Parts: sequence; structure tokens; C-alpha cells
Amino acid sequence: MARPHHALDKLSLQTFEPLSTTCLTCGKAAHIAYHTQHTVTTLEGQYRLYLAVRRCNHPECPRYHQPYRPEAEGAWVLPHGEYGLDVIALVGFLRYRRHQSQAEIHRSLHERGLLIGQRTVLNLLARYEELVTIHVTDWERLQSLLVLIVWLEPNMVYYRTRIEMRQWRRCRPGVIKCLLS
Repeated sequence: MARPHHALDKLSLQTFEPLSTTCLTCGKAAHIAYHTQHTVTTLEGQYRLYLAVRRCNHPECPRYHQPYRPEAEGAWVLPHGEYGLDVIALVGFLRYRRHQSQAEIHRSLHERGLLIGQRTVLNLLARYEELVTIHVTDWERLQSLLVLIVWLEPNMVYYRTRIEMRQWRRCRPGVIKCLLS
């Protein structure tokens, strides 16, 4: 009897390894501990990601036996996600720029060839909102942006910044005043 052919055998294969062959904490060799596979659906189609995962094998290291996954995986998909970042961005664009409803987003994705359920659209929209929230409320990123702007143009801060007023209001009292002086 012939071996059955699976749909996963026809997917494009992308292989990734971590950029560093050494432990990021102790600097000693981090050997490949195992390989894992991940199926990702993007706007261009489905891909099978084949990932080499490294671990530090030195017991005195704080990252002993903790997995070190390839950095390129993060450019494709969020942790535990099945859909690529481009699909999540498209769902957010359709909802917040085109003001489409969940059913309209579902229909738009079907027209593009992405056959997913309406509940999945809702989950992707929630992931998009999480990413936007992290982006907007990341205090360290906003603070470094303020410092950079003040350093470059101390007299033109209010005109050169791209930070929205609601983000200025969320800053700690006195921080902007200190930065401007």
C-alpha cells in the first residue's frame, strides 16, 4: 500500500537557526537541543517553519536548559500563533482604517484566499489590539524618543514630535518639564 500524501508535505519549507552559536548569558557553546516545526499562514500562502532550538548545557549558567529559538521566527509569527504578522496587520487595517465589521473582514480575507472562520478573525483582531497597546504604552520607548527629540531640537519639541497628545498626558508629571529644561 502506498504511503498517504498529506497537505503538509506540499507546504514551502523555511529553515531557521539562532544567529548565535553561543549562550547569550555566559558565552559558552549552546548546542542544538532539538528541532521543531511550525505551520504559518501568511498572505502569500502557507509555510512550514523548521526551527533549530539551542540550549546552554552549563549548569552554572542562569539560562541553563532554557530554549534559545531563532530570531527570524519572530518576523513571521507571534508565539503560539498560526497566522503571520502580515495577516494580523491586515485585519487591524481593515477594522480601524476601513472601518469594516467582523463579517466584512471575514469576507475580505476569503476574497484574498485566506479561508478562516469568523471567530479566528475576532482572535486576530484581539492580537492586533494587544500589539498596538504594547506599542503605545511602552514607557521606555516613549521616554527614549522624548530624550532623542529634546537632544536634537530643544526649541522645537512641540512641533517636531510625532507623539500624540494622549501619549504626552500619560507621561509621568515633571519628566517632560525636566527634559525640556
